[in-house]
Amino acid sequence: MLDGIERTADASPPMPAAPTPRRRLANALGLVIGVLAVLAAVAVPFAPVVGDRVTVTWPMAGQPAESTLAFVVPYHPDEVHVRVPCEVVRAGQDRSEPTTLVSSRPPGQPTEGFAVTTAQDHVIALVAGREALRAPIGEACDVAIDGGPTGATARIGDRTASVPAGIRDIVAFTTQLSPAEVAGTEVQVVTANWFETSPTQGKLLLIALQLLLVAAGFAVLATLDRRRARAAERPIPRLLHRLSGYVIDLGLLAVLAGWWLLGPNGPDDSFASVTAQNGLRTGDIGNYYRWENASESPFTLVQQMLMHVAEWNQNPLAMRIPSILAAVLTWLVLSRGVLGAAIPGQHHRPLVRVLAAVAFLSWWLPFGMGVRPEAFEALGLTVVLAAVLQAARTERRVWLGVAALAAGLSIAVNPMGITAITPFLVLAPRLWRMAGVGLAALLAGIASVGVVAMFADQSLFGAAKATDLHGYYGPNVSWFQEVMRWQYLLGFDLQGDVARRAAVLLTLVVAALSLLVLLRHRSAGRADGLRMAHVPAASLLLSMGLMTLTPSKWTHYFGALAGVGAATVTAGVVLVGVAAVTASRDRVVLVAGLVGTVLAGGAAALVFSGKNNWFLHSQYGVPWGEGPVRPLNNPLVWLLVAGLLMAASALVRRGDDRVRRALIRTPALVCVTAMGVAVTIVLGSFVAAPIRQGDAYSIGAQSIAAARGGSCGIADKVVVTPDLVGLRGGDGAEMAGFTEDSGFAPGFTPPADVPLWGSLTGGQINTGTLTTGWFPLPALAPDQELAFGVAGRSGDGNRVALEFSGPGGTREVVLDDTWRDSDERETYPSDHVIEDEPQDHPGWRDMHLSPAQIPAGADRVRITAVDGTTDPAGWVAVSGPRVRQVIPLTEYMQDKAPTYVDWSMTWNVPCLRDLPEVGGGLVQPPAYMITPPNSMGFGGTAAFERGIGGAFAGVRDVGVQEEIPTRLNGYEKTPEYSEWGHLIEVQYPYPGNRFDVQRVEAPRWGWRGE
Repeated sequence: MLDGIERTADASPPMPAAPTPRRRLANALGLVIGVLAVLAAVAVPFAPVVGDRVTVTWPMAGQPAESTLAFVVPYHPDEVHVRVPCEVVRAGQDRSEPTTLVSSRPPGQPTEGFAVTTAQDHVIALVAGREALRAPIGEACDVAIDGGPTGATARIGDRTASVPAGIRDIVAFTTQLSPAEVAGTEVQVVTANWFETSPTQGKLLLIALQLLLVAAGFAVLATLDRRRARAAERPIPRLLHRLSGYVIDLGLLAVLAGWWLLGPNGPDDSFASVTAQNGLRTGDIGNYYRWENASESPFTLVQQMLMHVAEWNQNPLAMRIPSILAAVLTWLVLSRGVLGAAIPGQHHRPLVRVLAAVAFLSWWLPFGMGVRPEAFEALGLTVVLAAVLQAARTERRVWLGVAALAAGLSIAVNPMGITAITPFLVLAPRLWRMAGVGLAALLAGIASVGVVAMFADQSLFGAAKATDLHGYYGPNVSWFQEVMRWQYLLGFDLQGDVARRAAVLLTLVVAALSLLVLLRHRSAGRADGLRMAHVPAASLLLSMGLMTLTPSKWTHYFGALAGVGAATVTAGVVLVGVAAVTASRDRVVLVAGLVGTVLAGGAAALVFSGKNNWFLHSQYGVPWGEGPVRPLNNPLVWLLVAGLLMAASALVRRGDDRVRRALIRTPALVCVTAMGVAVTIVLGSFVAAPIRQGDAYSIGAQSIAAARGGSCGIADKVVVTPDLVGLRGGDGAEMAGFTEDSGFAPGFTPPADVPLWGSLTGGQINTGTLTTGWFPLPALAPDQELAFGVAGRSGDGNRVALEFSGPGGTREVVLDDTWRDSDERETYPSDHVIEDEPQDHPGWRDMHLSPAQIPAGADRVRITAVDGTTDPAGWVAVSGPRVRQVIPLTEYMQDKAPTYVDWSMTWNVPCLRDLPEVGGGLVQPPAYMITPPNSMGFGGTAAFERGIGGAFAGVRDVGVQEEIPTRLNGYEKTPEYSEWGHLIEVQYPYPGNRFDVQRVEAPRWGWRGE
C-alpha cells in the first residue's frame, strides 16, 4: 500500500489550437448565457411572493370579552391597535382600586407590550414598558393605542403622546373587568408573519428561466469539449482488484446499515426533524423552538428535502435515510472520482481501498448520521473536489460545470458551503489555462443556481429578517474566536469525544506530513499518476481556514469535510509510501519521519484521552462514556505501538535502506492504526450498548424495536407515578432528636397530606432516632406501589427503613439512595483526587417499593430512621407512606394534548407528535411538556428563555409548572442514567387562543415585508 506504484500514462497536454469560428461562437454564447443566468438568479430574491397577513382580533366576534392567552412570536408584531371606549374607562373608575382595563400581560406584571389601567380617577396608557400618557377621566376619555416594531402612539380623548419604542412580548389579552363592563373594547394585532411565503407565477417563471439557462450552459460546455479535451489513459484494474473493491463496497454498506440501525442520535436531529414537521403545516422551515421562530433561510435546502421525508414517515429510522444515501454517494464519489484522479492506479488496490474505507468511516460515523446538513455538505464538497480533479486531469470543461453546480448548491446547504471553493483555489493556475472570461462567466451562471435554491421559497426580506434574528441572539462568533472550536474539540463533552478527535487530529497529522514530504521531495509528486495527490490535503487545510468565517464554532461543522478528509488520509498515506522509496536517503525527510512519529503518537494519545461521549440518551450503555479509553490515552503506549509498526514494516521489506523507509512510513502507520482502533471502538460501543442495557433503554434497542414494527423510544421504559392516597395512621411516634412537621431544609416542597418528621431542628450536629406509629397497609394492585419521601442523608452513617408487620411476623427493608450520588462515579478529567464524600441532598425525593418487594401478608408498615452523623449535611427527614399508581408514560399521555417535547428529545419519544402549533406569528400554549434531564442545563430551557428568542417564553410568563413524578425503569445498576427527563403539567390562569384569526393573502415584492 505504501510502496508500490502502478504506472499510468498521463500524456502531456497538447499545445492549444487556434480557436475555430464555431468555438469562438460557443465562447461568446457562454458569456451571454452566463451573464443572463447570474442576472436571473440575482433577481429571484427580489421577485414577488405571496404571504398571509394574519390579523388577530380580541374579543371573538359575538363572544364575551374574557381574558385569554395569546403567545405572539416573533415578539414584535407588525401592528397593534387597541381601542377602549369611555364607558369601559368609567367602569374601571367605579372600582375603588387600580384596575386593568386591557393588557398584553396578566394584570400587575411588567409589560413591554401595552396596558390601559385606571387609578385615582385617572386613566393611564402604558406602552413598551413605560407610561405613555396619563389623563383625568373626563367627558372625552376613550383610549387608543397604535404601534408597531419601531414606535407607538397613545391617545386619551384629544391628548396624544408618542413612544419611540416598539410594542413587544404579547402573551395574553387580559382584563379585570367583567365581560359586560369591558364590552366595546377591541384589540387588533397584525403578527409579524414574515417567513411563510410562496412564489408567485412570475417568480416561478423566473426560476424556470434561470434553470433553462443553466441547462443551456451545460450544452455550451459540451460543445467546447468537442475535439478539445485530451485523453487521459485510464488504468485497467486487475480482476482481483475489481472483485475486492466490490467486497469492500459491500462491507462498507453493511457497516453503514448497522450504524443506521444502532447508531446514536445527533445533537440537532430532534430539532431539525421538528422544524421539518412544522414546515409541513406552515410551508416555512422555522426554528420552532428558538430565535423567535425565525426561518432557517437562506440555508433551507436540506430541510426542504426532509419535509418530504417527514410527510412520508417521521420515525427516526426514516428520517435517517437521506443521510445514509448521502454517505453511499459520498463514498462512491470519493473512491471512484476523487481517488481515481488524485492517485489513479493506486485507488483500485485492495489495501488502498480498505484504507479509504477506514478513513471515510472515521469521519462519517461521528459527523454524518442524522439530519444535520453537514452530511449533505460533505457530499457537495466531495463532488466539487472530484469534478475539479477530473477537469484538470482530462481538460473536459463539462466537469467544471458539474463542480460549479455542486458548489452553488453546497452554499445553499449551510455556511460551510464556502469551503466548496477550495478545490478551485488549489488548482486555480491549471484551471485558468482551460478557461477564459466567457467560460468563467458561464460557470458563475451555473453556480448561481445556489441563489435560486436559497430564495425559491423565500423572499429577500424574509431571509434578511431571519439573518438579523440569528445574529441578534447568536451564537454569532467572530472569525478571531475560531479557537473556540478547537477548545470544544479538545474538551470532554460530546463535541470533543474520541470519534471526533480521531477524524480531525489524525487527518491533520497525515496532511501535514504528506505536504511537508512533497515540498521537500517533489519526485514523490512527480511520480506517474500522483501529480494531483496533494490536492485533497491542500483543500482540507484551506477549508479549515475558511471555517473561521462561519458564525458558529461547534465541532459539528467538521462533518462537512468528511469526504475531503478521507481523501486526504488516503492520498497522504500513498504519498508517504512513495517518499519512503524515493527519499529514503534524504535526511530532512528522515527527520520528518521521526518528528512525525512523535506527533502521531501524541495525537493518538490525545484522541483516546477524550470520552466515548454521545448525545443525551444515546449514551446509555456505551463503554468508556465517563472516562478515557485506557491505556490508549498514554503517549508511551503509542510510542511502543510506533516501534512495533516500524519493526514490522522493516521486516516485511527488503533492501539495505528498509529501516529508513520504515521510519518514514511509521507516522502514517500510527495514524491509520489509531483511526482504525477508534472506528472499531465506536462501532463496537453501539453493538455492546443494547447488550449491556438488557431490558433497560438503549438507542439501539429503540431502533431495533422500531424496525420490527413500533417503538416509542425511552417513553416505553418510563412510568408515571401519581399519588393515589396518603396512608392514615402513624400516631404515637417514638423519637429523640426528631420533630414532627419540621426538621428539614427550607425551600424544598415536601410531600402533601402526609405527616413529616426531621432531625434538622436541633441543629446540624444533632443526632437522633425515629420510630413512627403503625400505618394500616392496604393490598396493592400490580400497577401500584408504596412510596415515602426522604430529605437529607439516607445512608453514609444515617439509616432509613420500612418495617412491615403481618401474620408472618415483622420484617425490615432498608432503603438507601446514596449509590445514586454523583461522587460515586468517576470524575474525569480532574486535577485532584476525588474522595467519596457523604451524601448532601437537602431536597425531597421519593423512595418506593413494588408489591413484589413488600413481604407477603403484611398489613401494617412503619418508618424507622437514625440520624447518626454530625456534619453540616448529616440530617435526615422522612414523610408518611403513600400509595402511588404506576402508569406507562405512553398510556398516561394518550389524552394529553398539545404536548411540548423539547428539541433534544423528540427522536427519543417518536410517538408523541401532537406538538403545539407554531406559525402565523402565533404559538399554541402547551398543556404538558417533556423536558430533558437537568444535565442539559441552559440547553434544556432554551425554548422558554426570552434572552435567546425562545418561542415558548410565554409558558414561563403566565404558566405555573408542576412536575408529575416519573421513573425510568431499569436504571438501578446505572445511576448516571436515572434522570431520563421530566414530565410537566402547565396550568394557566386563562384559556388559550380565544380570539379571531383572519388570514388574507398579500402579494409583495421580495424586498418588502408588509
